[in-house]
Amino acid sequence: MKRVQMIFAAVMLLLSQWAYAGEFDDHCATGLAGGMLIKTRCDISTVFADKTYCFASQESKQKFLDSPDEMVKKAAEFYAKNSEPVREKISQADALSQVKSKSCDLSNKDAGYLEFDGMDLRHCNMVNTSFFGAYLRGANLSGANLERAYLNLARLENADLSHANLKDAIIFQAIFDKTNFKGANLSNARVIGTLGNVDMSEANIAKGRFGLDIGNQPMGAMRFDAIGGNFSNTNFEGADINRNNVRFSNFRNANLRNTNLFRADFSKADLTGADITGADLNEAVLDGTIMTGVKGIEAIKGYDRSKGECVDCKAAP
Repeated sequence: MKRVQMIFAAVMLLLSQWAYAGEFDDHCATGLAGGMLIKTRCDISTVFADKTYCFASQESKQKFLDSPDEMVKKAAEFYAKNSEPVREKISQADALSQVKSKSCDLSNKDAGYLEFDGMDLRHCNMVNTSFFGAYLRGANLSGANLERAYLNLARLENADLSHANLKDAIIFQAIFDKTNFKGANLSNARVIGTLGNVDMSEANIAKGRFGLDIGNQPMGAMRFDAIGGNFSNTNFEGADINRNNVRFSNFRNANLRNTNLFRADFSKADLTGADITGADLNEAVLDGTIMTGVKGIEAIKGYDRSKGECVDCKAAP
């Protein structure tokens, strides 16, 4: 009898897993519709048109239910183009062997939680490599190819990523401290977390997604926080950095054309010589923000609804 009960329990468990297997390999449907790959356990789901869709949060589910047809269409289109290819799990020993070789190739590898502290990885091909939770403290990644890399929860303290190619990379809640992104290519990258006084000067962040998306954050709402960061001469054109905290940061001569700065906190930040033509500053905080010689003030969206008293808020001649 006990054996029969155990078999019955196993069958029921299997059936329950089948019942909750979701579309898009259990990725959050709302996240996909918004251009993000967020894997879930499908604990939160709904059935629409006889298919089960999974979500990272209740907010994501509600957002989906508001317009399911549109969400499914957008999610399907994004998933078809961006679904993660299979990454081969690599051991610590195999990873070290690659690093020591002249033709180091870690592309399409799953290097999650492996240790690369202090290593020189400049010669490695790391396209589509997963460094989920990996240790890269003090690592030299200057000029390295990390296109589409996955760096969620990675340890990046004192890492040198200057001039690295991080196009389409996902860096979600990594641990930063004195991390160097000077001159890096972060175009269309998804970055969120507490970066502190990070150096992203001269970087290319065109169409980067650094903004807060409340409905697509499984660990609760977190934002891009870079108090005192260096963004001088950085290209943000068309980027989304809404609701971010960049107080006391250096944006001198930065390109902020057509950026989404909704509710971003620029208190005491220095925007001297920056170009903010067409930017959305609706409800942005500009308390003590230095705007000497800023270009495009007359073409800012929502400027009349920004908050605080900025310094030298005049259009450049």
